[in-house]
Amino acid sequence: MGNVFQVGHEYTDQGKKTHPDDQFLRWINIPGSGMLNSPGIRPLKFTFLRVNVPAYVILVTHEKTGGILNPWEDVVDLSAGRIYYWGDAKYNPAKRHMDFLGNRVIQNIYDRILGNEKVLIPPILHFSKPRPGIVVFNGLCVMDKLELTWFEDQGHPVRNFRVHLIILDEAEVSVDWLHQRATCNAIKTIQTNSSTIWKEYLSGNVRKLDIWKSEIRSMDQQLPPEGSAESNILEELRKLSATEFEAITVAILKQLENVTHSITRTRSTADGGFDFFGHFKLPYPLSYDINFLGEAKKFKRTDAVQPRHVSRLVARLNRGQYGIFITTSYYTSQAQREVLEDGYPVKLFAGGDLIRIMKELRLIQNGKLNKEWMTSVLQRLA
Repeated sequence: MGNVFQVGHEYTDQGKKTHPDDQFLRWINIPGSGMLNSPGIRPLKFTFLRVNVPAYVILVTHEKTGGILNPWEDVVDLSAGRIYYWGDAKYNPAKRHMDFLGNRVIQNIYDRILGNEKVLIPPILHFSKPRPGIVVFNGLCVMDKLELTWFEDQGHPVRNFRVHLIILDEAEVSVDWLHQRATCNAIKTIQTNSSTIWKEYLSGNVRKLDIWKSEIRSMDQQLPPEGSAESNILEELRKLSATEFEAITVAILKQLENVTHSITRTRSTADGGFDFFGHFKLPYPLSYDINFLGEAKKFKRTDAVQPRHVSRLVARLNRGQYGIFITTSYYTSQAQREVLEDGYPVKLFAGGDLIRIMKELRLIQNGKLNKEWMTSVLQRLA
């Protein structure tokens, strides 16, 4: 049996295609593939076919262990079988988003998907780099959506792609399969030796990775690094009164422009065990209302949300209702496990999630909270 990449396993990355101990570049690369040791999007060429699309694509997310969050932070959500990966654009006054090679590559792939040119759609392999010399394989992916949006780099707004990826339910990927794709000499043989999961994807059946039972986030995964600008913003929110924090939370949810919604904050004197309620409406032709109840609780960084806190919200849910729990802190592993294993229709938003939402809405820019916006929200409470 040849070399394989298994989901969740670590592999050595020596940074050299010829290093005898390298299990990343050396395994992937073949002569003529154009493999680059770059931090961004890495397309590998067909060595014989002359087609304007890669044989396969390698993506790497560098995980940060300290300091402020990466301004174009990727999101790897194994529990949902999804990855949100930023394109290659960075701040450069002389360049636009399509001036970056990686962005042109993913735009070309997405055009093939929209054009239903299935035989030429390349597999995408995603890796995380938790520390120097090591990569972790997150799975075989396909592009679900290509979004053109904004992030901040060096205090400047930058237009960039964000790639929405689905992780397929494939436990391992054969390196031999990748090499056979790259070296095939006829379009009709590209899919030779493809796995069942890949063939099902090409036929329209997308089998997404499902490993949620093992996906319990640690405290560090739920919160920004201690002492960072984002951590200080959470502390600032925690110092608000309970009523003020509830108002801020509802105001944040109301800022979501891509979802039709109605959200109402409950009266503090008789909230019935929840802090806000409302509905999200799925767009036409579905036109379906999702009713929800929500709680917004501010805790210190060191005070975790316990199962009893989440159970209080779950107990208030009626049939067909969903729950939203938002906190400035994090959730214990047991609180997360009970939601996952019991199938509770509750979404848990930790402090780090709240920060990401506020960044997405540009309520946090260059590490600073939009005080003018927050003041306008709190003034309406008077």
